[in-house]
Amino acid sequence: MKDEKKLSADSELLAKSIRKDLDLLRHERMKLGIELKFDKSYLQLLAFSLSALCILNCLTIDPLEDHVAPLVSRDIVKDLNHSGCLEGKPQSGNQAMFKAIILCHAKEFLNFDVDDLLTDWQNAHLESMNKFGFWGSYTSMTHLQFQNGYHQYEIFDYLKTPDVPWAISAKSIQMLADHDGHFAPYPGGGGCFDYDAIFIITSEGNESAIKYKDLITRTASSLFMEQNLDGGFCETRKVRPLSIMNFVFTIKHVLQVDGRARIERLKYALSLVRPKNKRIHTHWTDYSRSWDESNLWDSWFRMLTLARIDVALNPSRFSNWGFIDFPGIGFHSLLDSKKINK
Repeated sequence: MKDEKKLSADSELLAKSIRKDLDLLRHERMKLGIELKFDKSYLQLLAFSLSALCILNCLTIDPLEDHVAPLVSRDIVKDLNHSGCLEGKPQSGNQAMFKAIILCHAKEFLNFDVDDLLTDWQNAHLESMNKFGFWGSYTSMTHLQFQNGYHQYEIFDYLKTPDVPWAISAKSIQMLADHDGHFAPYPGGGGCFDYDAIFIITSEGNESAIKYKDLITRTASSLFMEQNLDGGFCETRKVRPLSIMNFVFTIKHVLQVDGRARIERLKYALSLVRPKNKRIHTHWTDYSRSWDESNLWDSWFRMLTLARIDVALNPSRFSNWGFIDFPGIGFHSLLDSKKINK
């Protein structure tokens, strides 16, 4: 749980630091001539910054209007098509979520009239879904579909969007679970892949939790077993080091599924043995971490995954966790908060 007393005491200092970092990144990206409206690095930090300021209860003091207002869309469907969101283009799910978060924030904290834009965002996504409950032209289920499309489901959950095929998407995802309850295209799971899958599977409430109880319990058990001795979590222990055992894990992982998912897993298997993928590289830091190294990113997602499983199986334990009352990663629909109606 979040330490509310500590956060409250340091809230002003933390809020200033958050804005400073965001201002700096905006300046750097603009100097490079990058269009901020579609810049993942900047939009991702902005979304995380808004969530952090919400936790600190500082959004009403500084709602970051100078950052948000210029990004409010005039034609949301045009912007979604520009990023390939409705066609399931890789990483387009991030863009769709960023755009929706900006609209939600502009409505609630800046009093912008964006109801029609939010309605268009929801309708455009609902009308362009494939038979698996995601986006893109596919004849079989793939990891990319749910890992990319999860972001739109976060917004559906926050807006309480009607007619979302939660049951269909959950059924599609569970087909990709491995023997340990992981959902990544490589063995041992992955912080984002596992959270994205569990989020959708557990968002139907108790009915879904009962239906997939064995699966999500297996996921939780695996995560507890894989926690590192320092208390943190890593991406996976079954990619590196290269060994006979990890090779066997990979072969079994590839053969466990059919269709496009098998091809997808095979491509990952071949790619991840390359020397350039010996370590994990991100745009957040110059440091590249080991696959089995504890880190903040995977620890955050693993704890969120365990939290959602715990609450799905034991709703009365909801108050034991510090879910974020803001759209995006960390939100839970059981929060008693004002929602933006369609």
